Amino acid sequence: MDHSHSKLPACANCGYSFSAEQPDEFCPRCGQQNHEVSLSFGHVLEEFLEGIFHFDSKVFRTAKLLLFKPGELTKQFLQGHRMPYVPPIRLYVFISFVFFFLLSISIKPSSTRPAKELIQDARLRASADSVRRNTERQGMIVVTDGDSPLTASMGMTFNQAELLKLSQDPTPARLDSAIRSKKLEPTFLRRTVLRQTVRTLNVSPEDLTRKWLKNLPILMFFLMPLFALLLKGLYMRQRQYYLSHLIFSIHFHCFIFVLFILNLGITRFSSEDSFDLVLMVLPAVYFFLALRNNFGQPVGKTLAKVLLMMVSYGLVLMAGMMLSVLASVLLL
Repeated sequence: MDHSHSKLPACANCGYSFSAEQPDEFCPRCGQQNHEVSLSFGHVLEEFLEGIFHFDSKVFRTAKLLLFKPGELTKQFLQGHRMPYVPPIRLYVFISFVFFFLLSISIKPSSTRPAKELIQDARLRASADSVRRNTERQGMIVVTDGDSPLTASMGMTFNQAELLKLSQDPTPARLDSAIRSKKLEPTFLRRTVLRQTVRTLNVSPEDLTRKWLKNLPILMFFLMPLFALLLKGLYMRQRQYYLSHLIFSIHFHCFIFVLFILNLGITRFSSEDSFDLVLMVLPAVYFFLALRNNFGQPVGKTLAKVLLMMVSYGLVLMAGMMLSVLASVLLL
């Protein structure tokens, strides 16, 4: 990227003096760019973007292929045309950062009160509604006790009242006693499930959501290699290196993130769900065209692999989401 600024006769960092006949854009001793300290905001922003993301014509060439020519960016990269485009890892880091940042600020704040307080309030409201309905219709008072089951896992069934009481002082002894009260042996797994369930009552829904959002980037970082592994299994006979499928996976996920970024922008200024259909259809169409461009197989065979890949990766994605939620609860 070309810069227009005044040159200094000597390097401001190490003091190296430039001679008249040598290039003076960069210092040959320390490598610092040679320009005066007083710079415009535009120049500083330009250097910042260039240093972080090499914000130059590479970005526009990369975006053009990524968005409008499915699979072509991967194809060009694997053919050795790498200098004109943003490297896959750098592209993914930037786009995923933008997506998860916008996702975090787009989620509407929920209650910051602990979950057990919300449950208690709900019980009071339910009791008040029950009183009002029964006194108006039947002339008598019937108050619900709010003891409906709240959790049933590992053979354990606890109602709201029991869990709320246990959340006040969830010591190991009390946890074991509560498990034995259900005529069960307090194994490590049962004790862990009950302890984490009780802990969720002491945190707010917003805290749980934020913690889950922090785990999403880590989840996607592990899902991309799994996507590439599934893809390699589908095209085993072509004997391509796993790295080729991984680069394809990175570019495909970058495209998906761009779609969701657009959706976040649209929903922020409009309440319509017209873009939801695009989010459902366009990824499959893009994936089909990208596979055709990269692997060149017939339409029928490519379509069958798209459907198989969508089902298999959909199951992997669902399992990953569930594990992410579970990890968020276990790490409270």
